[in-house]
Amino acid sequence: MEWPPINVPILGRSGLIALVALLHIPFFVNFVMGAPLIAVISEWLGKKTGDQRYDSLSKQLSVMVLVTVGVGAFGGIALVATNIGLFPTFFSTTARIFFWPLIIEISFFLMETIFIAIYRYTYDRMAHRPLHMVYGLLGAFGAWMSGFLINGLASFMLTPGSWAETHNIFDAIFNPSFFASFTHRAIAAFSITGFFLIIYAIWKHSRAKNEEEKEYGIWALNYAGKWALIATAIQFLPGVWYLYSLEVGTRFAAPEGSVVPKFLGGELFVFWFGGILLATLAILIAWFLAVQYPRKGVTVFGKIILVTSVLMILSTNAFMGFSRERARKPYLVYGLMYGNEAMSEMMKNAFAKEEAQQQEISPTAQPQIMVETSTAPQVEPTTGITDPGFALLQQYSCIGCHTYDGQGGQVGPELTEVGDRLTAEEIKTLIQNPPAGMPLIAVTPEDMETLVNFLISPQ
Repeated sequence: MEWPPINVPILGRSGLIALVALLHIPFFVNFVMGAPLIAVISEWLGKKTGDQRYDSLSKQLSVMVLVTVGVGAFGGIALVATNIGLFPTFFSTTARIFFWPLIIEISFFLMETIFIAIYRYTYDRMAHRPLHMVYGLLGAFGAWMSGFLINGLASFMLTPGSWAETHNIFDAIFNPSFFASFTHRAIAAFSITGFFLIIYAIWKHSRAKNEEEKEYGIWALNYAGKWALIATAIQFLPGVWYLYSLEVGTRFAAPEGSVVPKFLGGELFVFWFGGILLATLAILIAWFLAVQYPRKGVTVFGKIILVTSVLMILSTNAFMGFSRERARKPYLVYGLMYGNEAMSEMMKNAFAKEEAQQQEISPTAQPQIMVETSTAPQVEPTTGITDPGFALLQQYSCIGCHTYDGQGGQVGPELTEVGDRLTAEEIKTLIQNPPAGMPLIAVTPEDMETLVNFLISPQ
């Protein structure tokens, strides 16, 4: 049964997915990648120096990681559920391509959960023992491998590379931007963890009941600031590498060409460089109030500024994530699948080739697959708009990309008053000969008349 698309007010479908992803990734992916390693390193420093403050911070960090893993599982479920409901074709397609990597990723997630729990609950009786540190490292390894595989899917969406021609899963995972993207995410893991530890240090100092506990808060702030400062500062290098990989990976992937101009001087300039500016300010604050003068950082004013720096670094992650999402538009997978889940010719040919190979016949013998057909089932509108023209907007997935009367996607131009901008013939021409980024839709003559009359009628 064909179901009409689900409309998401204000944010749109892509906006809701992006929001869930931005809430999930910084807190429950980056932190879980960085925190276990920092916990083990801190435990090792405690053993080497005899300074119990390292042990205290390591133990507290292990608790935070375990809680984050548990809560983060719900974020992952939310991300999967929203993708299934809002983009079922996209979800089934990517699950088909990445089936085994995703199965393996689940195994690594289970591994990280088990060993992080063992590391936490054996801390008191096994601290400083090599085996205990191995537990922590195994938990970290599971988290990193989980992130490694998820990064394959995430980077594939923007730079699918040669997968459409080779149909090789390794080409899908190790696509043109994979290594640059993973390096960027890996360093971000330490940056996010460092800034979260700044919040922890402020909290410990605020709750201190004696001078010793206050000194621990100051020490923890200084230690956290070093992680935050160094990791965030060196993000510049993988950032440049990532832009270069996007240039290579998107230059010929779609008719629209490279997405890099969108970052450097186009529609995403404000978000991309705004994120860089916020990260720079956060670094300066961390250097001054955490690394150089931590006692100033624990004053009331200093704590407010440091909390602001954490919000800045989270905003940077949000801006960068938003930029990557918007750079793909009008595609869900750049050059392969449009925002309304219609497949490009390259994607259709890739699946036709796979089916032909499975049946051991020539790919040319496969029937041509159309984006939409005249036999598409009629659906009832899911909103208060009862005009048959609006039902056609749903049937042909137009509102997957376009917005009408506040409903639908936010990728293409608004359709509510399109009749004020274009004539009926101009609308027909656009549908029959779509510009780059808009899929060709097989609309029947009768539906075309109904649809065009609906769009040009006064609202």
